[in-house]
Amino acid sequence: MVTAVTGDIGAGKSTAAKLLAHNFSCEYVNADMIAKSMWLHDDVKAEAVNHFGGMILDSDGNINIREVSSIVFSDERSHEFVNSLIHPLVMSELERLSRKYVDSVLEVPLLFEAGHHEWVDTVIYVAADFETRARRCELQRKWSINELMRRERFLLPREDRIAMSDYVIHNDKGILELEEQIKKLGERLHERK
Repeated sequence: MVTAVTGDIGAGKSTAAKLLAHNFSCEYVNADMIAKSMWLHDDVKAEAVNHFGGMILDSDGNINIREVSSIVFSDERSHEFVNSLIHPLVMSELERLSRKYVDSVLEVPLLFEAGHHEWVDTVIYVAADFETRARRCELQRKWSINELMRRERFLLPREDRIAMSDYVIHNDKGILELEEQIKKLGERLHERK
């Protein structure tokens, strides 16, 4: 069974996905880590430098992901270019890994933005109210509210992403409440196998 975990920025997707994978002995795969590794491929690097110029390289000649992020979340066309470059590679690798494992939990923040994927059996959306997410982003990522809002404007509408999901977990109250929801949901998913 392939379970994809997606959701709001700062809602706790990583925590939820890791708990689900741990509690039910599934492989955990993080799409963001795969995306970061894609920037190390020579062909990806060449296309990115051709598009953006050498300013996106660090002093060692590698892609400076922070620099790319700053450009991408400021410009629609740059955002579309990076998505078209990286998303297909990431999704292809996620599909490959999901076929390798009996049961897997994939943390995929941009699942819906990357398109429909028939090989995903279940989608769980992790939601939290804006104030909670803003506080978490400030504490954990050092983002201002404006940075959170700037990044969110590049996502599909929240209501659409929730509607496309099979289950919604609300992560506003803390880890114990989240663990309880994960346990109940994991049992339901296990029964479906």
